[in-house]
Amino acid sequence: MKPPRGFLLIDGVRMPTPDTFDFTEFDLDSASTGRSESGYLNRERVRASVASYDVGYTGMKASDAAVVREAVAPDVLEVEVWFLGDYITRTMYAGDRKYQTHIDANGNEIVSLNFTLTEY
Repeated sequence: MKPPRGFLLIDGVRMPTPDTFDFTEFDLDSASTGRSESGYLNRERVRASVASYDVGYTGMKASDAAVVREAVAPDVLEVEVWFLGDYITRTMYAGDRKYQTHIDANGNEIVSLNFTLTEY
């Protein structure tokens, strides 16, 4: 099923569909988590399923890249993404943004953009 409102929304604004989108969920453990001298793990998980999204765009018009750049500029973002057949919403922040730019044969600026969104 195709997502009805778009694949990725940031603060309610539909973003262009990324060319790559890697979704990771990880657990956070307390500082006391570690292995004993006998090699057994003593684990104290404090939070499960923290989300991280690696987002990649290639071959974008500069105007589309500017829309994405502006959307991920705030320090707190409400991110809604289509995942496993439904929308999920998480409070996130954007990490470093990496841009690659070139000028095509027609003189148009073409931009590739990669960044990571991480859940608070």
